[in-house]
Amino acid sequence: MDWNKTTTILITAFIILNIFLFGTSFNNIFSDEYNVTSDKEFVEKVEGILKGKNIDIKGELPDDTYMLPILETEYEIIHINTELLTRFLGPGIEPIEDVTLYSNNKNEILEIKEGKKLCYKLREKTSGNVISESITGYIDEFIKEKEIDTTGYSENYRYAFDDSLYVVYTKKYNDFSMDNSYMNFYFDKDGIYEFEMQNISVVKELAEKIHTFSAIEALPRLLSFEDIENKEIVSVEMTFYSEEDDNWQLISGINSYPVWKVIFNDGTQKHLSSINSYNIK
Repeated sequence: MDWNKTTTILITAFIILNIFLFGTSFNNIFSDEYNVTSDKEFVEKVEGILKGKNIDIKGELPDDTYMLPILETEYEIIHINTELLTRFLGPGIEPIEDVTLYSNNKNEILEIKEGKKLCYKLREKTSGNVISESITGYIDEFIKEKEIDTTGYSENYRYAFDDSLYVVYTKKYNDFSMDNSYMNFYFDKDGIYEFEMQNISVVKELAEKIHTFSAIEALPRLLSFEDIENKEIVSVEMTFYSEEDDNWQLISGINSYPVWKVIFNDGTQKHLSSINSYNIK
């Protein structure tokens, strides 16, 4: 791949997007009555831009804009001790310094990644039609058995693919999902075969508040991604989110920003900045 060419294309796309979005923000500064979601010409332009990547919008986009705080978040650091290993792998396994992956005689695997992510594999996925009933019952039973604190969590979305089902629970803050605080359940025909969790333990509001863009204004930012072609947008919602970069293992606390989450028909998702730089207070 020609990385110089790719970088040039991405930079050009960002410049075009910023000019495109600046025009809308400029209108908002001088007209309190202007509602971009009611601007048919603007909406059609955005739809045209997305169709150029063969991206279709299914259903209605949310019209809302929000005045939301930036959140200062702290993550639960997972300490590998006998109690944790017993809960997931059973008795008889002791922690070893600097070891983050453990297993038992049932071939169950527990791994702690980046100090914050708990990854538990019960078994290999089995082929066949995925179960479709009592999903919540399976999850409730698993949570009780493993003694997991689910305070503030609720189901965010689920997606079926091939012979698997992917169910995501996220922690809420004032009815908005904090997408970096999650429980992921992977189902096959026999039930849960894999589980992942990362937990935000402390949340504080910063004084600074953000007046967000609307969803339709944020969608052109999808062009900054290379893996979004030939998809259908099935849902867009406002969430709080922090980018997990290469330094994530060093982070115990970070700011979380209001962003638009776009969910596609293949279960993938993208988080798009919703910050209107002319409306930060």
